Amino acid sequence: MNILHLAIQMNLSKKLKRSGWIRENIKDPESLAEHCFTITVLITILSKYLGVSEEKLIRMAIVHNFSALLTEDFVVERGKKIFKRLQKKKEKIEKEAIRTIFWDYDMNYSNLYNEMVQRKSKESIIFWQIDKLATTIQAYDYEKEQNKSLSEFFENARIYIKEPLLKKAFEDLKKMRKSFK
Repeated sequence: MNILHLAIQMNLSKKLKRSGWIRENIKDPESLAEHCFTITVLITILSKYLGVSEEKLIRMAIVHNFSALLTEDFVVERGKKIFKRLQKKKEKIEKEAIRTIFWDYDMNYSNLYNEMVQRKSKESIIFWQIDKLATTIQAYDYEKEQNKSLSEFFENARIYIKEPLLKKAFEDLKKMRKSFK
């Protein structure tokens, strides 16, 4: 088991800026690690209210962080558009990378990745909704701080966020957004 290799790989996520924010010319865009941290905090707080396994969702956040790191967080969705061919290509690269990184630890990470991309289990559905909520919270901050319109991120999240508790938070965020525009 090479713990240093794993830790060094994870450390890289502190340096990789999220590609959507770079594309939008955000000053000082959040890193992949910062995004993962926000997701993990939301999971820790909300999992018991959502009736899902906190541990499983945190593991999903770790897998998500590594998979995005290895594809340099390239974007396969813009607003309501999902680029299916790009998504398949990205998932293939991520799947192989996850298998390679975690082969020495636990094959369950590979299985977990598969579960995440299939988006059929309750945990995977909730995970992606939390991911989208975290992204819109960040978009809200950037809109407020940098006087930008990042509507595309809200449009995209609206497609995914269905869980009542998360949807309420999302709707509240949209109301807050209107109040400063």
